[in-house]
Amino acid sequence: MNGLSQILKGISGEFELGRMLWAFMGMALVAYQGIDVFYNKQPFNPVEFGAGAAAILAAGGFGIAAKDKGVAKAAAETSAEVTS
Repeated sequence: MNGLSQILKGISGEFELGRMLWAFMGMALVAYQGIDVFYNKQPFNPVEFGAGAAAILAAGGFGIAAKDKGVAKAAAETSAEVTS
């Protein structure tokens, strides 16, 4: 469980909403696909599922990476101003 909690934490070590929503979306994607297959009797299409999951995970990863990069840059600028 320690690995999962580290994934959900940002640079500051606190849980971040964006990361938590991203993880929840991944679990919901799998759950809704299971409901569609078992209850609605729809055929499972791994290509569509994989493409949709990859697109959503990539977009979420890009957003989190961009935010973390911005936070790190702001922290570096702030510490440079303090030492000047």
